[in-house]
Amino acid sequence: MTTLATFDNFFRPASVAIVGASPQRGSSRNTLVRVLIKHRYAGRVYPVSTRHTEIEGLKAYAALDQLPETPDVALIITPAPTVPQIIIECAAKGIRNAIVYSSGFEEIESGKEHARRLAAAAKQHNVAVLGANCQGVWSVQHKAILSFGSAALSLESIRHAPIAVISQSGALAGAMGNYLQNNGMGCAYIVSVGNETCLDALDALAWVVEQADVRAVALYIEGLNDARRILSIAERAREWGVQIVALKAGRSAIGQQATASHTGKIASSHVVYQDVLQQAGVIPVDTLAQALAALEALTFLAPPRVSGDAKGGVSVLGSSGGAGALLADHSSEFGVPMAEFSVDTAEKLEGILPEFARKANPVDLTGQINSSPNLFRDTCLTLHADPRTEAIVVQFASSGRRGLEENAAVFKSVARDLPMIASFAGELVARETASALREAGVMCCADPSATMSALSLLYQRQRMQQLPKSVGHQPLPVRAAPGDWAETMRYCEDSGITPAKWIVLGPGDQAAIACTGMNYPLVVKALPDVAAHKSELGLVKLRVPSAQEVDAHAAAFRTQLGNPNMGVLVQEMVTDGVEVVLSCLRQTDFGPVIVIGSGGVAVELYRDVTHLALPVSEAEVLAALRKLKLWVLLQGYRGQPAADVDALAQAAVLFGNQFLACPELLEFEINPVIVRPRGSGLCAIDALVTTAHNKPHTEIR
Repeated sequence: MTTLATFDNFFRPASVAIVGASPQRGSSRNTLVRVLIKHRYAGRVYPVSTRHTEIEGLKAYAALDQLPETPDVALIITPAPTVPQIIIECAAKGIRNAIVYSSGFEEIESGKEHARRLAAAAKQHNVAVLGANCQGVWSVQHKAILSFGSAALSLESIRHAPIAVISQSGALAGAMGNYLQNNGMGCAYIVSVGNETCLDALDALAWVVEQADVRAVALYIEGLNDARRILSIAERAREWGVQIVALKAGRSAIGQQATASHTGKIASSHVVYQDVLQQAGVIPVDTLAQALAALEALTFLAPPRVSGDAKGGVSVLGSSGGAGALLADHSSEFGVPMAEFSVDTAEKLEGILPEFARKANPVDLTGQINSSPNLFRDTCLTLHADPRTEAIVVQFASSGRRGLEENAAVFKSVARDLPMIASFAGELVARETASALREAGVMCCADPSATMSALSLLYQRQRMQQLPKSVGHQPLPVRAAPGDWAETMRYCEDSGITPAKWIVLGPGDQAAIACTGMNYPLVVKALPDVAAHKSELGLVKLRVPSAQEVDAHAAAFRTQLGNPNMGVLVQEMVTDGVEVVLSCLRQTDFGPVIVIGSGGVAVELYRDVTHLALPVSEAEVLAALRKLKLWVLLQGYRGQPAADVDALAQAAVLFGNQFLACPELLEFEINPVIVRPRGSGLCAIDALVTTAHNKPHTEIR
């Protein structure tokens, strides 16, 4: 069983054994030893080799059972077929932690049996195994750099900072560590998890977020095992004040399953990850550069000052009106609020700035900065004193480095209680200067876009820290999957979604009698178990005005499908509301998820949907809805009444709980759900049910 204590020995070992160590310079087996020596590891190092008695000046031992003590961790770098037996030998010696660097396991077909044997040996003998096929870990404060990566060997020294990196790619883990060190930021922990034969990225993440010397974590993932665990891990991270940033590879990957539904077609793995990560309070990024920039901003900048004012936001001053305009543009792009100065601040700026300067936000200091040396300082301090200022950006033009050096003291002073960014227009800042400012909370950004991107991360973190804590979920009694339209509609009713009034017209029925009590015009369509893609097959007729036309359309459908005995669905039309799609999917990395967004036949075109891991709360549903274009319609658009959003949130929760209680279901889509005016509830118009035994037709709708 994995516990947080499992990882203590990986990152704080008092002694290590290197099984497969070699004196051959340039080999990975030798580099493991040299890296530990180079970075002054204070613990004991025991090379284990059947062929050598000394390696890099250290006594080597022929076998683990000959070691003078039980090491905290074994570093194993021997051929794949030998590794399972070495794990057994580790257990016999009392070693409970091992890192397997060797390749030749799951990543190749012929290595799968070695991986199975490795996992079995680790489980049977209670050895926590990281890897296989990994580059190990860095634990900077403890000087335990347990890696053969070229980055660890090439660095002359390794700087500590409250940053961690966990990666499913060993090469990217080393590259990120190298960048963090070479750019003067530093790091606390680097973890390369390799094939995740036993322990995985989320096991490592759960340990890392609990560490006092971590403030931000970058997570590089291609896919996660039992991915829903990240919700509880991220919640724990928020309690510790740690922000997780995730870079998910595979944006071009198709969904995990071929599906006939609208939402199944657009629910690619990447899209689901992006949405559920945000639900968890994890900030998703799209590029490696964004991940590294996020680590810098989230680690070294103060949080935005809480103004509590609707007119609060970022205050910008600079010597370039053009760059200031770009900052304003990018603030809108990244959703960063711009402050509206108070009357008192406006009056003070009138006394500080030349008459022809722009005194509103963003402030243009003009070329007077060359003749008025205190202009930057006085303006910056004035904006800092404005209670609406939540962060400050100083935009430099062609003389940025000089202005930065001349005003560094005031910028550092301001950075003590709010974010302070020095933004440039293509000018580079010396590494030493940037590092000194960064340590004081001042971030140097290469251009206006990067500046507002960094500030957007701070605002995202601020919002995510306010996410509600998870609440206990009381499972509903297990129920069978719906078998026909009547059972499907009953399922909708149980979820708080009232079906449109309906009947199934049999081949011997007459609409004049069967539709008694229904309000015309009506809708006539094929049942979903007969044709999943009705619209493009011409099997949906709207606004049917009479019983005679209902009969005619039903007869035409039976002829078209060659099924004279089939039932045909007849419904009342419902038009007074907003079309929404509600769908639950089971086969994702996160397990069951709910999809909610703009519905109707164009759901694939608009793709205005979001995904949440189940179970879900009303607060989570409402937060997710606010991110969508759909939210504008739900609030009442162009004179339309506001929709019953509360009923929608409640129904989404119930719908998800019903889905969890029905393990046979692979997917259940209600599209559209009509969200009627506030207080009027919801109406289900169409539904599609997929089980492992009853997959619907897959014609293109």
